[in-house]
Amino acid sequence: MKRKGVLKIVSEKRAWYERLLAAVFYSVAVYVIFLFYLNNSVSFSEKYYIKSFRILSSLIIVISFGIRFSYVVNHHFDFALMKYRVYLSVGPFGVGKWQDIKKLDRVSTFLNLREECEVNIWDIRNKRYKIAVFEEIDNAVDYGRDLAKNLEIKFLERN
Repeated sequence: MKRKGVLKIVSEKRAWYERLLAAVFYSVAVYVIFLFYLNNSVSFSEKYYIKSFRILSSLIIVISFGIRFSYVVNHHFDFALMKYRVYLSVGPFGVGKWQDIKKLDRVSTFLNLREECEVNIWDIRNKRYKIAVFEEIDNAVDYGRDLAKNLEIKFLERN
């Protein structure tokens, strides 16, 4: 395997209605913050702190729903350092931890119990990296073949 740099396998974008819901939740959060500071002057009283904690708790809930509907999962492979990470991102912000991988062995597809076709990358120690899930078997097989060709490893198709 002679590839250098980081290979990014990006999952598909969220559906339009999920992005719309996320935008609504984020907008509600900004609106609540705006109304809070518009209607309450900053003071060092107990009443102000109680209101602040109530608003903060509701903002955490609203923003968590926004994150739920807007996060994207990416898979990063760094072949120069032989590292892998699952990278969760919301807009420009993301988090992911690099893990060591051994030499990659194969790409496989198979049908799981939910009648979905999974595409996995396996290393030589049989550790599985779940990359994608497809509804149609043909789409998964095409994606797996292209991925195996790009990674220069073998492809196995299973049902």
